[in-house]
Amino acid sequence: MSNRKANTQKTEQTVQATKLYLVPQVDKETGEEIFVPKYKYIPGSPKQYRYNSQNGQFNINGERILLDGKGSPITQFSFQPIAWRIFEENMFGRGRADKWCEIFFIDDKDCVSTIMFNNTTLEELTKLAERMFYDDITLADIVLTVKPEKVESKTENKSWHIGRFSYDFAEKAKTTELQEYATDYPIFRRDTITETAIYLAKSETFHIPPKEEQLEEAKQAA
Repeated sequence: MSNRKANTQKTEQTVQATKLYLVPQVDKETGEEIFVPKYKYIPGSPKQYRYNSQNGQFNINGERILLDGKGSPITQFSFQPIAWRIFEENMFGRGRADKWCEIFFIDDKDCVSTIMFNNTTLEELTKLAERMFYDDITLADIVLTVKPEKVESKTENKSWHIGRFSYDFAEKAKTTELQEYATDYPIFRRDTITETAIYLAKSETFHIPPKEEQLEEAKQAA
């Protein structure tokens, strides 16, 4: 290997090593040290967390309920947003355009994940975001906690859960790392992207696929 080529590779490795989200790993084929992301992510297919407002529970893929150490459903859920969007669209065959918030984060397994909120829970999040805006705080700066609260209708015999939000400031070093990662990788959920969505707000780190890619996805889903 020429000195020039070797120096070029060393320079590239040095640049890679400055990325906070990269960790060293030995290449099994060459035995050389390489740098790989510490986070797991298939672009466009994040791990899906869900909030069920009917019973106030959190689950993964609508199947595995999140439990605490005693085996009971967790009473609150915390995460640090890395990307988000608030939009209006007819989602999941509901037949009407609703407001939705889609938030992306890294879970405790180092997986890029997403969770969505709508209706009264989204209204609660919007109120929090408005207060944060005037304090020069964004969702990327905090660890967000959502805690379901049961409410009952005053006119009908039914009840549901509203997600109430609170937050703590995140570690600045961690925030820098997560934002660096979200800037370098396309953060989005492929099966919720539509060409007709009306965006009310979004982070700079949320990736909107090119129109051609969206049309292709729509054809495959049809």
